[in-house]
Amino acid sequence: MLRSIGLVTLNAKYIHSSLSLRYLRNAARDAGHKNVWIKEFVINQPVWKIASEIQKFKPDILGVGIYIWNRSQSFELIERLKKQNPNLKIIIGGPEVSFEKETSIDCPVISGEGEKKWVEYLQIMNKGEVPSNETLDRWKTYGSDLPELKPAYLDEDYTQLKNRLVYFETSRGCPYLCSFCLSALDKTVRYFPEEIVYGQIKNLINSGIKKIKFVDRTFNLKPNRMKSLMGWLSQFEGSEFHFEVVGDILTPDLLDSLKTVPPGMFQFEIGIQTTDESVQKNIQRKQDNKQLFKTIKKIIAEDRIHFHCDLIFGLPGENKEKILNSFKEVLALRPHELQLGFLKFLPGAPIKNNIQSHGYEYQSTPPYELISNKDLSADEIDYLKKFTDIFNRFYNSKRFQFSINHLLIKMDPVALFDRLLAYHESNNLFMNPVALDHQYKIFKDTFFPNPSHSEKDLLKLDYLYSQKTYRLPAFLSEKSNFYRKTWEEDRKTPIISFKHKIEISGNQAHLKLMEHPVYYAISHPINGGGYFHKPVLNRIKESGI
Repeated sequence: MLRSIGLVTLNAKYIHSSLSLRYLRNAARDAGHKNVWIKEFVINQPVWKIASEIQKFKPDILGVGIYIWNRSQSFELIERLKKQNPNLKIIIGGPEVSFEKETSIDCPVISGEGEKKWVEYLQIMNKGEVPSNETLDRWKTYGSDLPELKPAYLDEDYTQLKNRLVYFETSRGCPYLCSFCLSALDKTVRYFPEEIVYGQIKNLINSGIKKIKFVDRTFNLKPNRMKSLMGWLSQFEGSEFHFEVVGDILTPDLLDSLKTVPPGMFQFEIGIQTTDESVQKNIQRKQDNKQLFKTIKKIIAEDRIHFHCDLIFGLPGENKEKILNSFKEVLALRPHELQLGFLKFLPGAPIKNNIQSHGYEYQSTPPYELISNKDLSADEIDYLKKFTDIFNRFYNSKRFQFSINHLLIKMDPVALFDRLLAYHESNNLFMNPVALDHQYKIFKDTFFPNPSHSEKDLLKLDYLYSQKTYRLPAFLSEKSNFYRKTWEEDRKTPIISFKHKIEISGNQAHLKLMEHPVYYAISHPINGGGYFHKPVLNRIKESGI
């Protein structure tokens, strides 16, 4: 009877999917193991239900992928499975356990790339043997075993992945040495053959996949390769593609090619992390800030690529002043999204060598996040956490994009979000969810207590752009708004009166005061609009009201 060989993991959300399980499944099948299956679960599902579902497959061998987000649930699951079925052989892998000498559960561990080690484990199990101590130690050695890079996805995967975010790689490894990142440990960059890349992507899209995230650590290491791929991807209208790139090495030729790509189809994620040169040296990060900012400004001005930037707070030698200065410099570029994160002491990351010298205190359990260091007190970290919360609510949510950009023309960005922070602090709003309409009321009361016509129009525009709604909240509504009347082309879309003629450019709204009301219907894309998801501002002639 064929052994039942399973591979499982717990994803953070249902929309996510596991790339690594599919590589391991394929490697096992290529080695002659036929009854190999994968099952993906979600961390908010009860462990007993997950265990029950796994037991339906009567597994003899089980590989479990463990990550920072699923560690505790995975260990609980393994304990339950072992007690339910003492004969079940379980092996674990993934970045969360790759650097542990000992785990709290008695299971062999595979570190680093796992295809060859996983197949070796299965061969040992087939012989009815147990891995030697020497073999177990070798499996715990992190690094690349340079497996032949083969396609991850098979025909059986396509229907399972529909309506989910699909992860894809065209290369493995990273040449950079950033001390906070695990990728610094795998400096050998290897590329998949282009015929594999193009064939897999085409199959995924033809099967209905709409969102693909490329997980290459630096997608633009080979600019011509990236240029060719993006040009080819441009044919797949309605799809979205995410790339992680290094901004200061984007070539002029590649930048020129972006002028013709479909708006909203591509997202670039650039990890800036810090703009302070002394801090960059501390983390062994080479970054030409001047060239980086020049490149980002050029891309954003084209308004075709959705731009996502990252900053990490708490890097070695970084105090509160340096953190907020980096924030100001990056926000001045007006990225579509700016992710503010806190330094994490991931198992195996070189940054852990700096713990004593910089006086770091951090959580000993996932997510291993910074608590304090010699340059940042716990109170300052607390402030930065709240600042980040406010920034996400009001900037990254895109609910106030026009009003905030209007304010930022004349207002210090830190002062802007500090005022919102102070309001939430004084009204104890950090501990409780805040209703959407209340968020707009807070914003109005904080910055526009007696709004001018332009300020009120900006808030109305923000509200209607971010919400598919039949109405305006009472504090923005007037009898003359005609919010109960609807547009002929879409009966669900209200016609709203404004004092200004409005022109939208990127995330800026340009207002021109008119003698008579101007009527607009703001329609939203039915099936999304790519990364931008931009509504359409439809001016309505008075005869159509």
